[in-house]
Amino acid sequence: MNLRSRTSLHALRRSASRPPLSGRRPALYLGVAASGALMVSVLTAGAPAEADPQLKSVSIAEQLGIPAGSPAPLAAEEAVRPLEQLAASRSEREDARTAAAQAQAAADRAERDRIAAEEAARKAAAEKAAAEAAAAEAARRAEAEAAAAGPGRGTSAPVAPSGSYQDYAMQKLGGSGSEFSCLENLWGKESGWNPNAQNPTSTAYGIPQFLDSTWAGTGIAKTSDGYRQIDAGLIYIEQRYGSPCAAWGHSQAHNWY
Repeated sequence: MNLRSRTSLHALRRSASRPPLSGRRPALYLGVAASGALMVSVLTAGAPAEADPQLKSVSIAEQLGIPAGSPAPLAAEEAVRPLEQLAASRSEREDARTAAAQAQAAADRAERDRIAAEEAARKAAAEKAAAEAAAAEAARRAEAEAAAAGPGRGTSAPVAPSGSYQDYAMQKLGGSGSEFSCLENLWGKESGWNPNAQNPTSTAYGIPQFLDSTWAGTGIAKTSDGYRQIDAGLIYIEQRYGSPCAAWGHSQAHNWY
């Protein structure tokens, strides 16, 4: 055995006698084997020292017991593939959260728009109803004021004699002298207690001088019957003013009731 062979074998024995490092992998030994393909010459057993040795090539990987064809270390792209998958999964979750937030915001806007539209429609309906009521009231007042022309409301019909109609009205008021006094003044000014009194400039007619639109509210149809006119007149006064004296006070202040 020559000196070089002894040195190589000695180095291999020292390397094999060392305990393996913690966490050392076969890949490390593959790297060492790949870096140099160190060949060792071994004398054929039984040959004389002076004779030419028959050399046999043995790789370090074989000496270390690593079988040929072991898989190489993972390539760089394979090593980072799990990280790429994790990043892609995180990006997908972020996209899903963003899409959900945008959908919720759109739903909230739609609900606010719906509520605003309903509120606007409600206000518009209320304003329309108020305008119609105001217009109707204005028309009624205008017609009542145009019809206010004193006893008989400007008609040529004679004033009805005092007696039967007034007595009937007193009975309907329960014999209250104060309320009847107010009623007598009120209808004396309006029609002179004439059931046929007709205002020439409006539809005001009869003892209470009702407009055509006023009769319906009393539940009594327009009539020339003075007693039914008194019934309708007292119903109207009760509903709108509460008493003949209240109606008479309004008539004195505004010239209509």
